[in-house]
Amino acid sequence: MSSIQEIRDALFAMRDPAYGEFQVKLIPNKDPETFIGVRTPQLRAYAKEIAVREDISVFLQELPHQYFDENQLHAFIISGMKDYEKTLQQVDRFLPYVDNWATCDQMSPKVFKKHRQELIIAIKRWIA
Repeated sequence: MSSIQEIRDALFAMRDPAYGEFQVKLIPNKDPETFIGVRTPQLRAYAKEIAVREDISVFLQELPHQYFDENQLHAFIISGMKDYEKTLQQVDRFLPYVDNWATCDQMSPKVFKKHRQELIIAIKRWIA
């Protein structure tokens, strides 16, 4: 997975045009052209598959993403991270690009449950 294009090609290979049309109706503030139409279970599985790759940082650093589905994938990768500090850094980098309720809802890092006290400081910063 050496490039964003490789990830994008994989997402387009999983494309379900009818699902993409459904998503457009749920998130009307997004440009319809930015929806590939990958179903959530497939995105979650793909995120788990590529999150372990050493070069995943290339994808995580490439912001803003072109497609809604890339943002969803990004949120799922962050949600699966196990290191609190690295997860916090990634959320800090990605949060300015989260522009819809769906991506916001998908980003729920499990590691945050073990660091609630520390997280309060970051949450206050994000809200401000």
